Order: sequence, then structure tokens, then C-alpha cells
Amino acid sequence: MQTADREAPPHAKLLPLDGIDVWLTFLPEVAPALHAPYRALLDAGERQRYERYRVDGAREEFLVGKALVRATLSRYRPVAPEAWRFATNRYGRPDISGGDDNGLTFNLSHTRGLAALAVARHCDVGIDVETVGRDSAVRDLAGRYFSPAEATYVRAADGPALRERFFAFWTLKEAYIKARGMGLALPLDGFSFDVKGETPTIGFAPTCPDDPARWTFLRRRVSAEHRLALAVSPPDRRPPIRFLKTVPLTDLIEELDPVVAPLDAVAMRDADSGGPGS
Repeated sequence: MQTADREAPPHAKLLPLDGIDVWLTFLPEVAPALHAPYRALLDAGERQRYERYRVDGAREEFLVGKALVRATLSRYRPVAPEAWRFATNRYGRPDISGGDDNGLTFNLSHTRGLAALAVARHCDVGIDVETVGRDSAVRDLAGRYFSPAEATYVRAADGPALRERFFAFWTLKEAYIKARGMGLALPLDGFSFDVKGETPTIGFAPTCPDDPARWTFLRRRVSAEHRLALAVSPPDRRPPIRFLKTVPLTDLIEELDPVVAPLDAVAMRDADSGGPGS
């Protein structure tokens, strides 16, 4: 079990965790002067991975993501950020080494300009964030990785709506396989989402057996260019979910209220103009 073998940092006030907390760090808000303190938090394996990155943007995403995990977990347990130890399962999913006495669990995702961390207790949780502006052959990818129903729904749209629908499914699928802790060992076309309502629902093929009733999903527009999905299998069917903006190793905590990204052209125009769909 993780032990409080070092004192927590002076700024860290322990927070209650009654549901799911989603922490967001927007990389443009991270001062370059924080990079050295972040590097000091890394363990030997993390430092080696950090040094292997050759693209500056990817290095920064990795560094800020690791700092976000360590600094945020220390907001819930009296453990210094550098003292946390992690282990991966056979599919590569990291967890707190030896588990946690209070059932603390987490999942991290990062993309260009954003790191996102979901923290929960006693449940499976997965998170994914993506940059919708990136170049992707979304029609071809939908046909390759999505279920037939998902691919049909994506390809029925054009322009920005096509991209929004693609990333709605992509982030949900990534969040689900991360929550299961099995990654791409799960067939991406073995489960299918319905995103027409505000709350996504899931169905399973025989190639990927699971119980839809045990899962709660959400998707959010967390910035103009970033989309997020969360998958959680909680003891409480309606867990409270908070979105919090932070910069690791600072006192910044700002509660956010991101909206569901619209998936059709009319609703997207309304959202952009502040109309009925916003």
C-alpha cells in the first residue's frame, strides 16, 4: 500500500472525494519556470521516458501529465508528489503501486495543449482527451475502427459535424478501454455507443462481453479545440462529477462547467452564436 513516508507539500490541502474529480491543465498556462520542479518529481523510469522524447511538445505533454498525477493525488492523501510509486498491469495501465488503503484510483490522458486526470475511489475509471483540429482521415478511420452503426452515423455528417461525431466516438471508446485496463486487447468494434442523447449509452457484441448497466459515460467540450470523454463504473449509479482547472504545484483550483459538444450542424451553429444549443 502507498504510505505517507514523506510529508505532503505545504500548499496541498487534503480534499474530500465523494464522486469523480476531473482535473484539467491547459499547457499554455504552465510557466516554463515550473518545468524544472516537475522534472524533480519524476522517478528514474519516468525520467528515462522523458529524455527519450525528441519533439518538444510531446516532452511537455508527458512532463505536465506526470506532474499533474503526482501533485493531484497528493491533494487527497498525505504523500509528497515525488513519493508516489506506480506499477503497470500486463496491458500497460498504471496504478498506485500496491494499491491504496482508501481505494484511490486515477486515469490520465493528454493531447496537444491539455492534460486531463480523472480521480475516483473504488471504481473503474477511464478518461480521454483529443484535439479536434488535428488532421485525421476520419471517414476511413471510422470504417476501420468503429462499429457499423457508429461508422454510419459519423459518415452521415459533413464538415465540422463530421469531425465532432468522429471524436465523440473516438474519445468514448478510448475512455472505455482505459477504464477496463485492457487497452487495444479489447476489439474497438466489439462495443458500440449511441451518442444521440446528452448521456452516451453503450452496447456490446459477443466478442466483448460486458454489462452496459454498470457503466456511466459523459463527453464534454472543454475548450474550443479539446473534447473529453469519461467512462466510470461507480458503486453509486449517479456519482457527482466535478471539473477542476489547475496548474500542478500551484494553489490554482478553479471549478469549471463544460458543456456537451453538439453533433449536428444546426446545434453547432447555435452553440457558436450563443443561441438555443449553447
